[in-house]
Amino acid sequence: MYSRKHKSFIYISLVIIILSIGLYIGPILFGNNIMFDFEYINTKDMTTTKIGNKEDHTNILSMLAYGYEEDNLGELEEVEFSSVNKTTKNTKKRIWYLPTTHGKITQYPSYNHFALDITSSNAYSENIYPVANGVVSSIYRDYAGAKIVTINHNINGVKYTSQYVHLSQYAKGLKVGKKVTINDCIGKMGRTGIATGVHLHFALFKNCSYKVKNDKCAKLEDLFIQGKRNYSSGFRGLQSVMKVPHTWNKR
Repeated sequence: MYSRKHKSFIYISLVIIILSIGLYIGPILFGNNIMFDFEYINTKDMTTTKIGNKEDHTNILSMLAYGYEEDNLGELEEVEFSSVNKTTKNTKKRIWYLPTTHGKITQYPSYNHFALDITSSNAYSENIYPVANGVVSSIYRDYAGAKIVTINHNINGVKYTSQYVHLSQYAKGLKVGKKVTINDCIGKMGRTGIATGVHLHFALFKNCSYKVKNDKCAKLEDLFIQGKRNYSSGFRGLQSVMKVPHTWNKR
C-alpha cells in the first residue's frame, strides 16, 4: 500500500505532466493566446482552491508552480518562477553633474562668497565640465586676469547660469553661443586672477537672463548681485539642485 505522502506525490506528478503536455500542444492547437487557471492543492484533504489565472499573448511570461517538500505536515511549498522578460521601471533622467571628475570642496557658499571652491589632486590637468547641458553665454577675463566661462541652462523652464572661474586655459573650439553637454570639456583647472592655489571657483545662479551674448548674468559684477539675491532667498547653488559630496572621484 502506498502512504498518503506517496499518493500525494504521484497525484502532483500526474498534474505536472498533464500541465506540461498542455503547455506544449496548446499553442499548436489554439494559437498563442492561452488562458491558464491555477489552483492551490491541499495535500491533507486533496481539495483545490482557484488562485487566479494568467494570459499569455506571445509566450509564457510567467507561471505559478508548486514544489513538493517532505516535512512533518506533508504540505506543499510555494515556489514562483518569474519571467526573464521583466519590465524595467522607468528611472528619472539625471540632469545635474559635478564640474570635475576629481574634487574636494575647500570653501562653501556664503553671502559674500556664494560659490563652491573646488581643488583636485590633478591640479592643472583636471578637466572642467558643464554641470548641465546648456549654451556658452560668455568667455572672458575679469579685471585681475581670471579666465572665466559662463553657461546658460534652461532646466524644465527654469533658467540658470553656471560660472567657472580661475581656469588655466579654455578648451579648444569653445565659443559664445556653442551648445555644450555635460561631457564637453570647457577648460582646465587653474589659478588665474586672484586665487590662493589651483582651484575652481564654481557658482550656480538661478533666474538669470537666458540670452546668448547677454549683458546680464554674464559679467562677474552682475553675477555678484544676482548671487546675493539667490543666497538671501535660500538658494545655495549646486547644493540646491543635487547632492554634493565633500570629496569625489567620479562625476
